[in-house]
Amino acid sequence: MTLNQMKYFIAVARCLSFTEAAKSLFITQPALSRQIAAMEEELGTQLFVREKKTLKLTPGGSILYNGLPELLNTYGGLISEARNANQGYQGRLRVGFLDVYDISELFPLVLEYFQEQYPKIHLTLERFSLGILPDNLYNKSLDIILTYGFSLFDKPDLVTVNIQKYDSCIMLNRNHPLAQKPILNLEDLKNEQFVQLDRTISEEGYQYIMNLCGKCGVYPNIKLVNKMEDVLLWVQTGNCVAITTNRTIEKMNPQVVIREIPIVEAKDHDITVAWRKKNYNPAIALFMELLEGHIKKR
Repeated sequence: MTLNQMKYFIAVARCLSFTEAAKSLFITQPALSRQIAAMEEELGTQLFVREKKTLKLTPGGSILYNGLPELLNTYGGLISEARNANQGYQGRLRVGFLDVYDISELFPLVLEYFQEQYPKIHLTLERFSLGILPDNLYNKSLDIILTYGFSLFDKPDLVTVNIQKYDSCIMLNRNHPLAQKPILNLEDLKNEQFVQLDRTISEEGYQYIMNLCGKCGVYPNIKLVNKMEDVLLWVQTGNCVAITTNRTIEKMNPQVVIREIPIVEAKDHDITVAWRKKNYNPAIALFMELLEGHIKKR
């Protein structure tokens, strides 16, 4: 039984006239009669009875007529939902941000536009630590992540787009003797206690800091911690300094200051958006289209 046959049956059952139903369907009456006859043959039951000049539904025909319109409406709705889902117009998009990344420059407008244009896409936003973000892509709990580009160098099967640059900076307690200097050389901190993420959290980040310091002849004594919150905590106490970035929410903390590092190796690193190559969620393309369009307009 085809969709057209269902529609033809409903029209005849509503009009109780092949002539009137054929007119409403813009087909000939013989063609309509053949379709209804084929439908009856396929179902193995009679749907209409003809008494003199009147047409009536059989009990079986009445049951079909009571149920088919709702079935067709449900079918049409499902087809529409399926098409919309394939175009990304509904569904879910899960975005993970680096826990210390400051979203204020790029993302508020992008997120606002996305929710306005695609209100049926359920958007979730969460923050995660540097080492956890890629894991959450691979275990499929996130669709897109935003993180430091260096943390993805050895991660296979990802699509990556660099969206922003950052510079490495020094973070000190506001009351630190060196906090009054607008620019700090790493050599100024050679006797300071540093605090950074443990290399088990981010081997790439640990090596970057060691290499950056080594360029300046500094071989820091480093306290290793497991969370960026703990890095900030130790700097807040005044007992440690840390290397961070100019894109961090830490700069908003009134107890610390961020100071530029005036060497080339500290400049122009990538902040990167990434997703799995085999993630076919169409909402990713819609989100990236808005994000990249917003970046181009800046």
